[in-house]
Amino acid sequence: MSLPYRKILCPVDFDDNSIAALEAAAELARHHDATLYVLHTVPMIVPPTSMPVYVDLYQGQEQTAVKNLQELARKYLAGIKYEIMVNMGEPAGSILKAERGIGADLLVMSTHGRRGFSRFFLGSVAELVLREARCPVLTVRRLAPKKDQVGAWMTRNPVTGRLDEMLSAIHAKMVEGAFRSIPLVQDDRVVAILTEGDIRAQAGHLDDTPASKAVTHALVTVGPDTTVREAARIMRERKIDGLPVVEDGRLVGMITTSDLLKATTVE
Repeated sequence: MSLPYRKILCPVDFDDNSIAALEAAAELARHHDATLYVLHTVPMIVPPTSMPVYVDLYQGQEQTAVKNLQELARKYLAGIKYEIMVNMGEPAGSILKAERGIGADLLVMSTHGRRGFSRFFLGSVAELVLREARCPVLTVRRLAPKKDQVGAWMTRNPVTGRLDEMLSAIHAKMVEGAFRSIPLVQDDRVVAILTEGDIRAQAGHLDDTPASKAVTHALVTVGPDTTVREAARIMRERKIDGLPVVEDGRLVGMITTSDLLKATTVE
């Protein structure tokens, strides 16, 4: 029997590993109908006695962190109950303080897998948290895919819809997440893709039209190891904005034209 997680805490520092942890936490939050608390800690590298001099610097970092967390929430947390949190201080202590403050049932965080001298010198935030946390801790580490593959750029664990779900509900998800297409699943397998154009074609009938009646595009999928170039070719030829990414028959991500643009412009 699954545990009744109601409050899940996920610290993020905006690198690939912490995004993987956020995706795992989001999946758990959806499954348990839990509230997800997303925390970023702005490290304090200046002694407290010097704080007045650096107050503008830290306020700027805090504002940037809030903006970045809101962007992550838009992309990964559509349809999930969540709160974003920004603290200043030492990361492990900040995480533990937040865990106790919200009464978390589960803590999901990344580990960077440091070894040798770097681990000795810097320590491991995850290790410190594991030692002191009062709730269960799930650590996540992502092995980086090749930069020329879809898996390096896709959105993992994307928001989905169902064939029998009304278009009004699916449209709300798409608006909240600023999506132009959304995969439809049945029995944990992707069975169709619903686009922004499909929704527009049913204007005025969204409340009483199920997604299955609005789908117009044949389903095409790619795998995480599909090259970015091949995914771009498929989207261009079929005039579609997104492709579900499937591995071992299971939906693992979504790749869009925006993702491919990043892949071709980031050095």
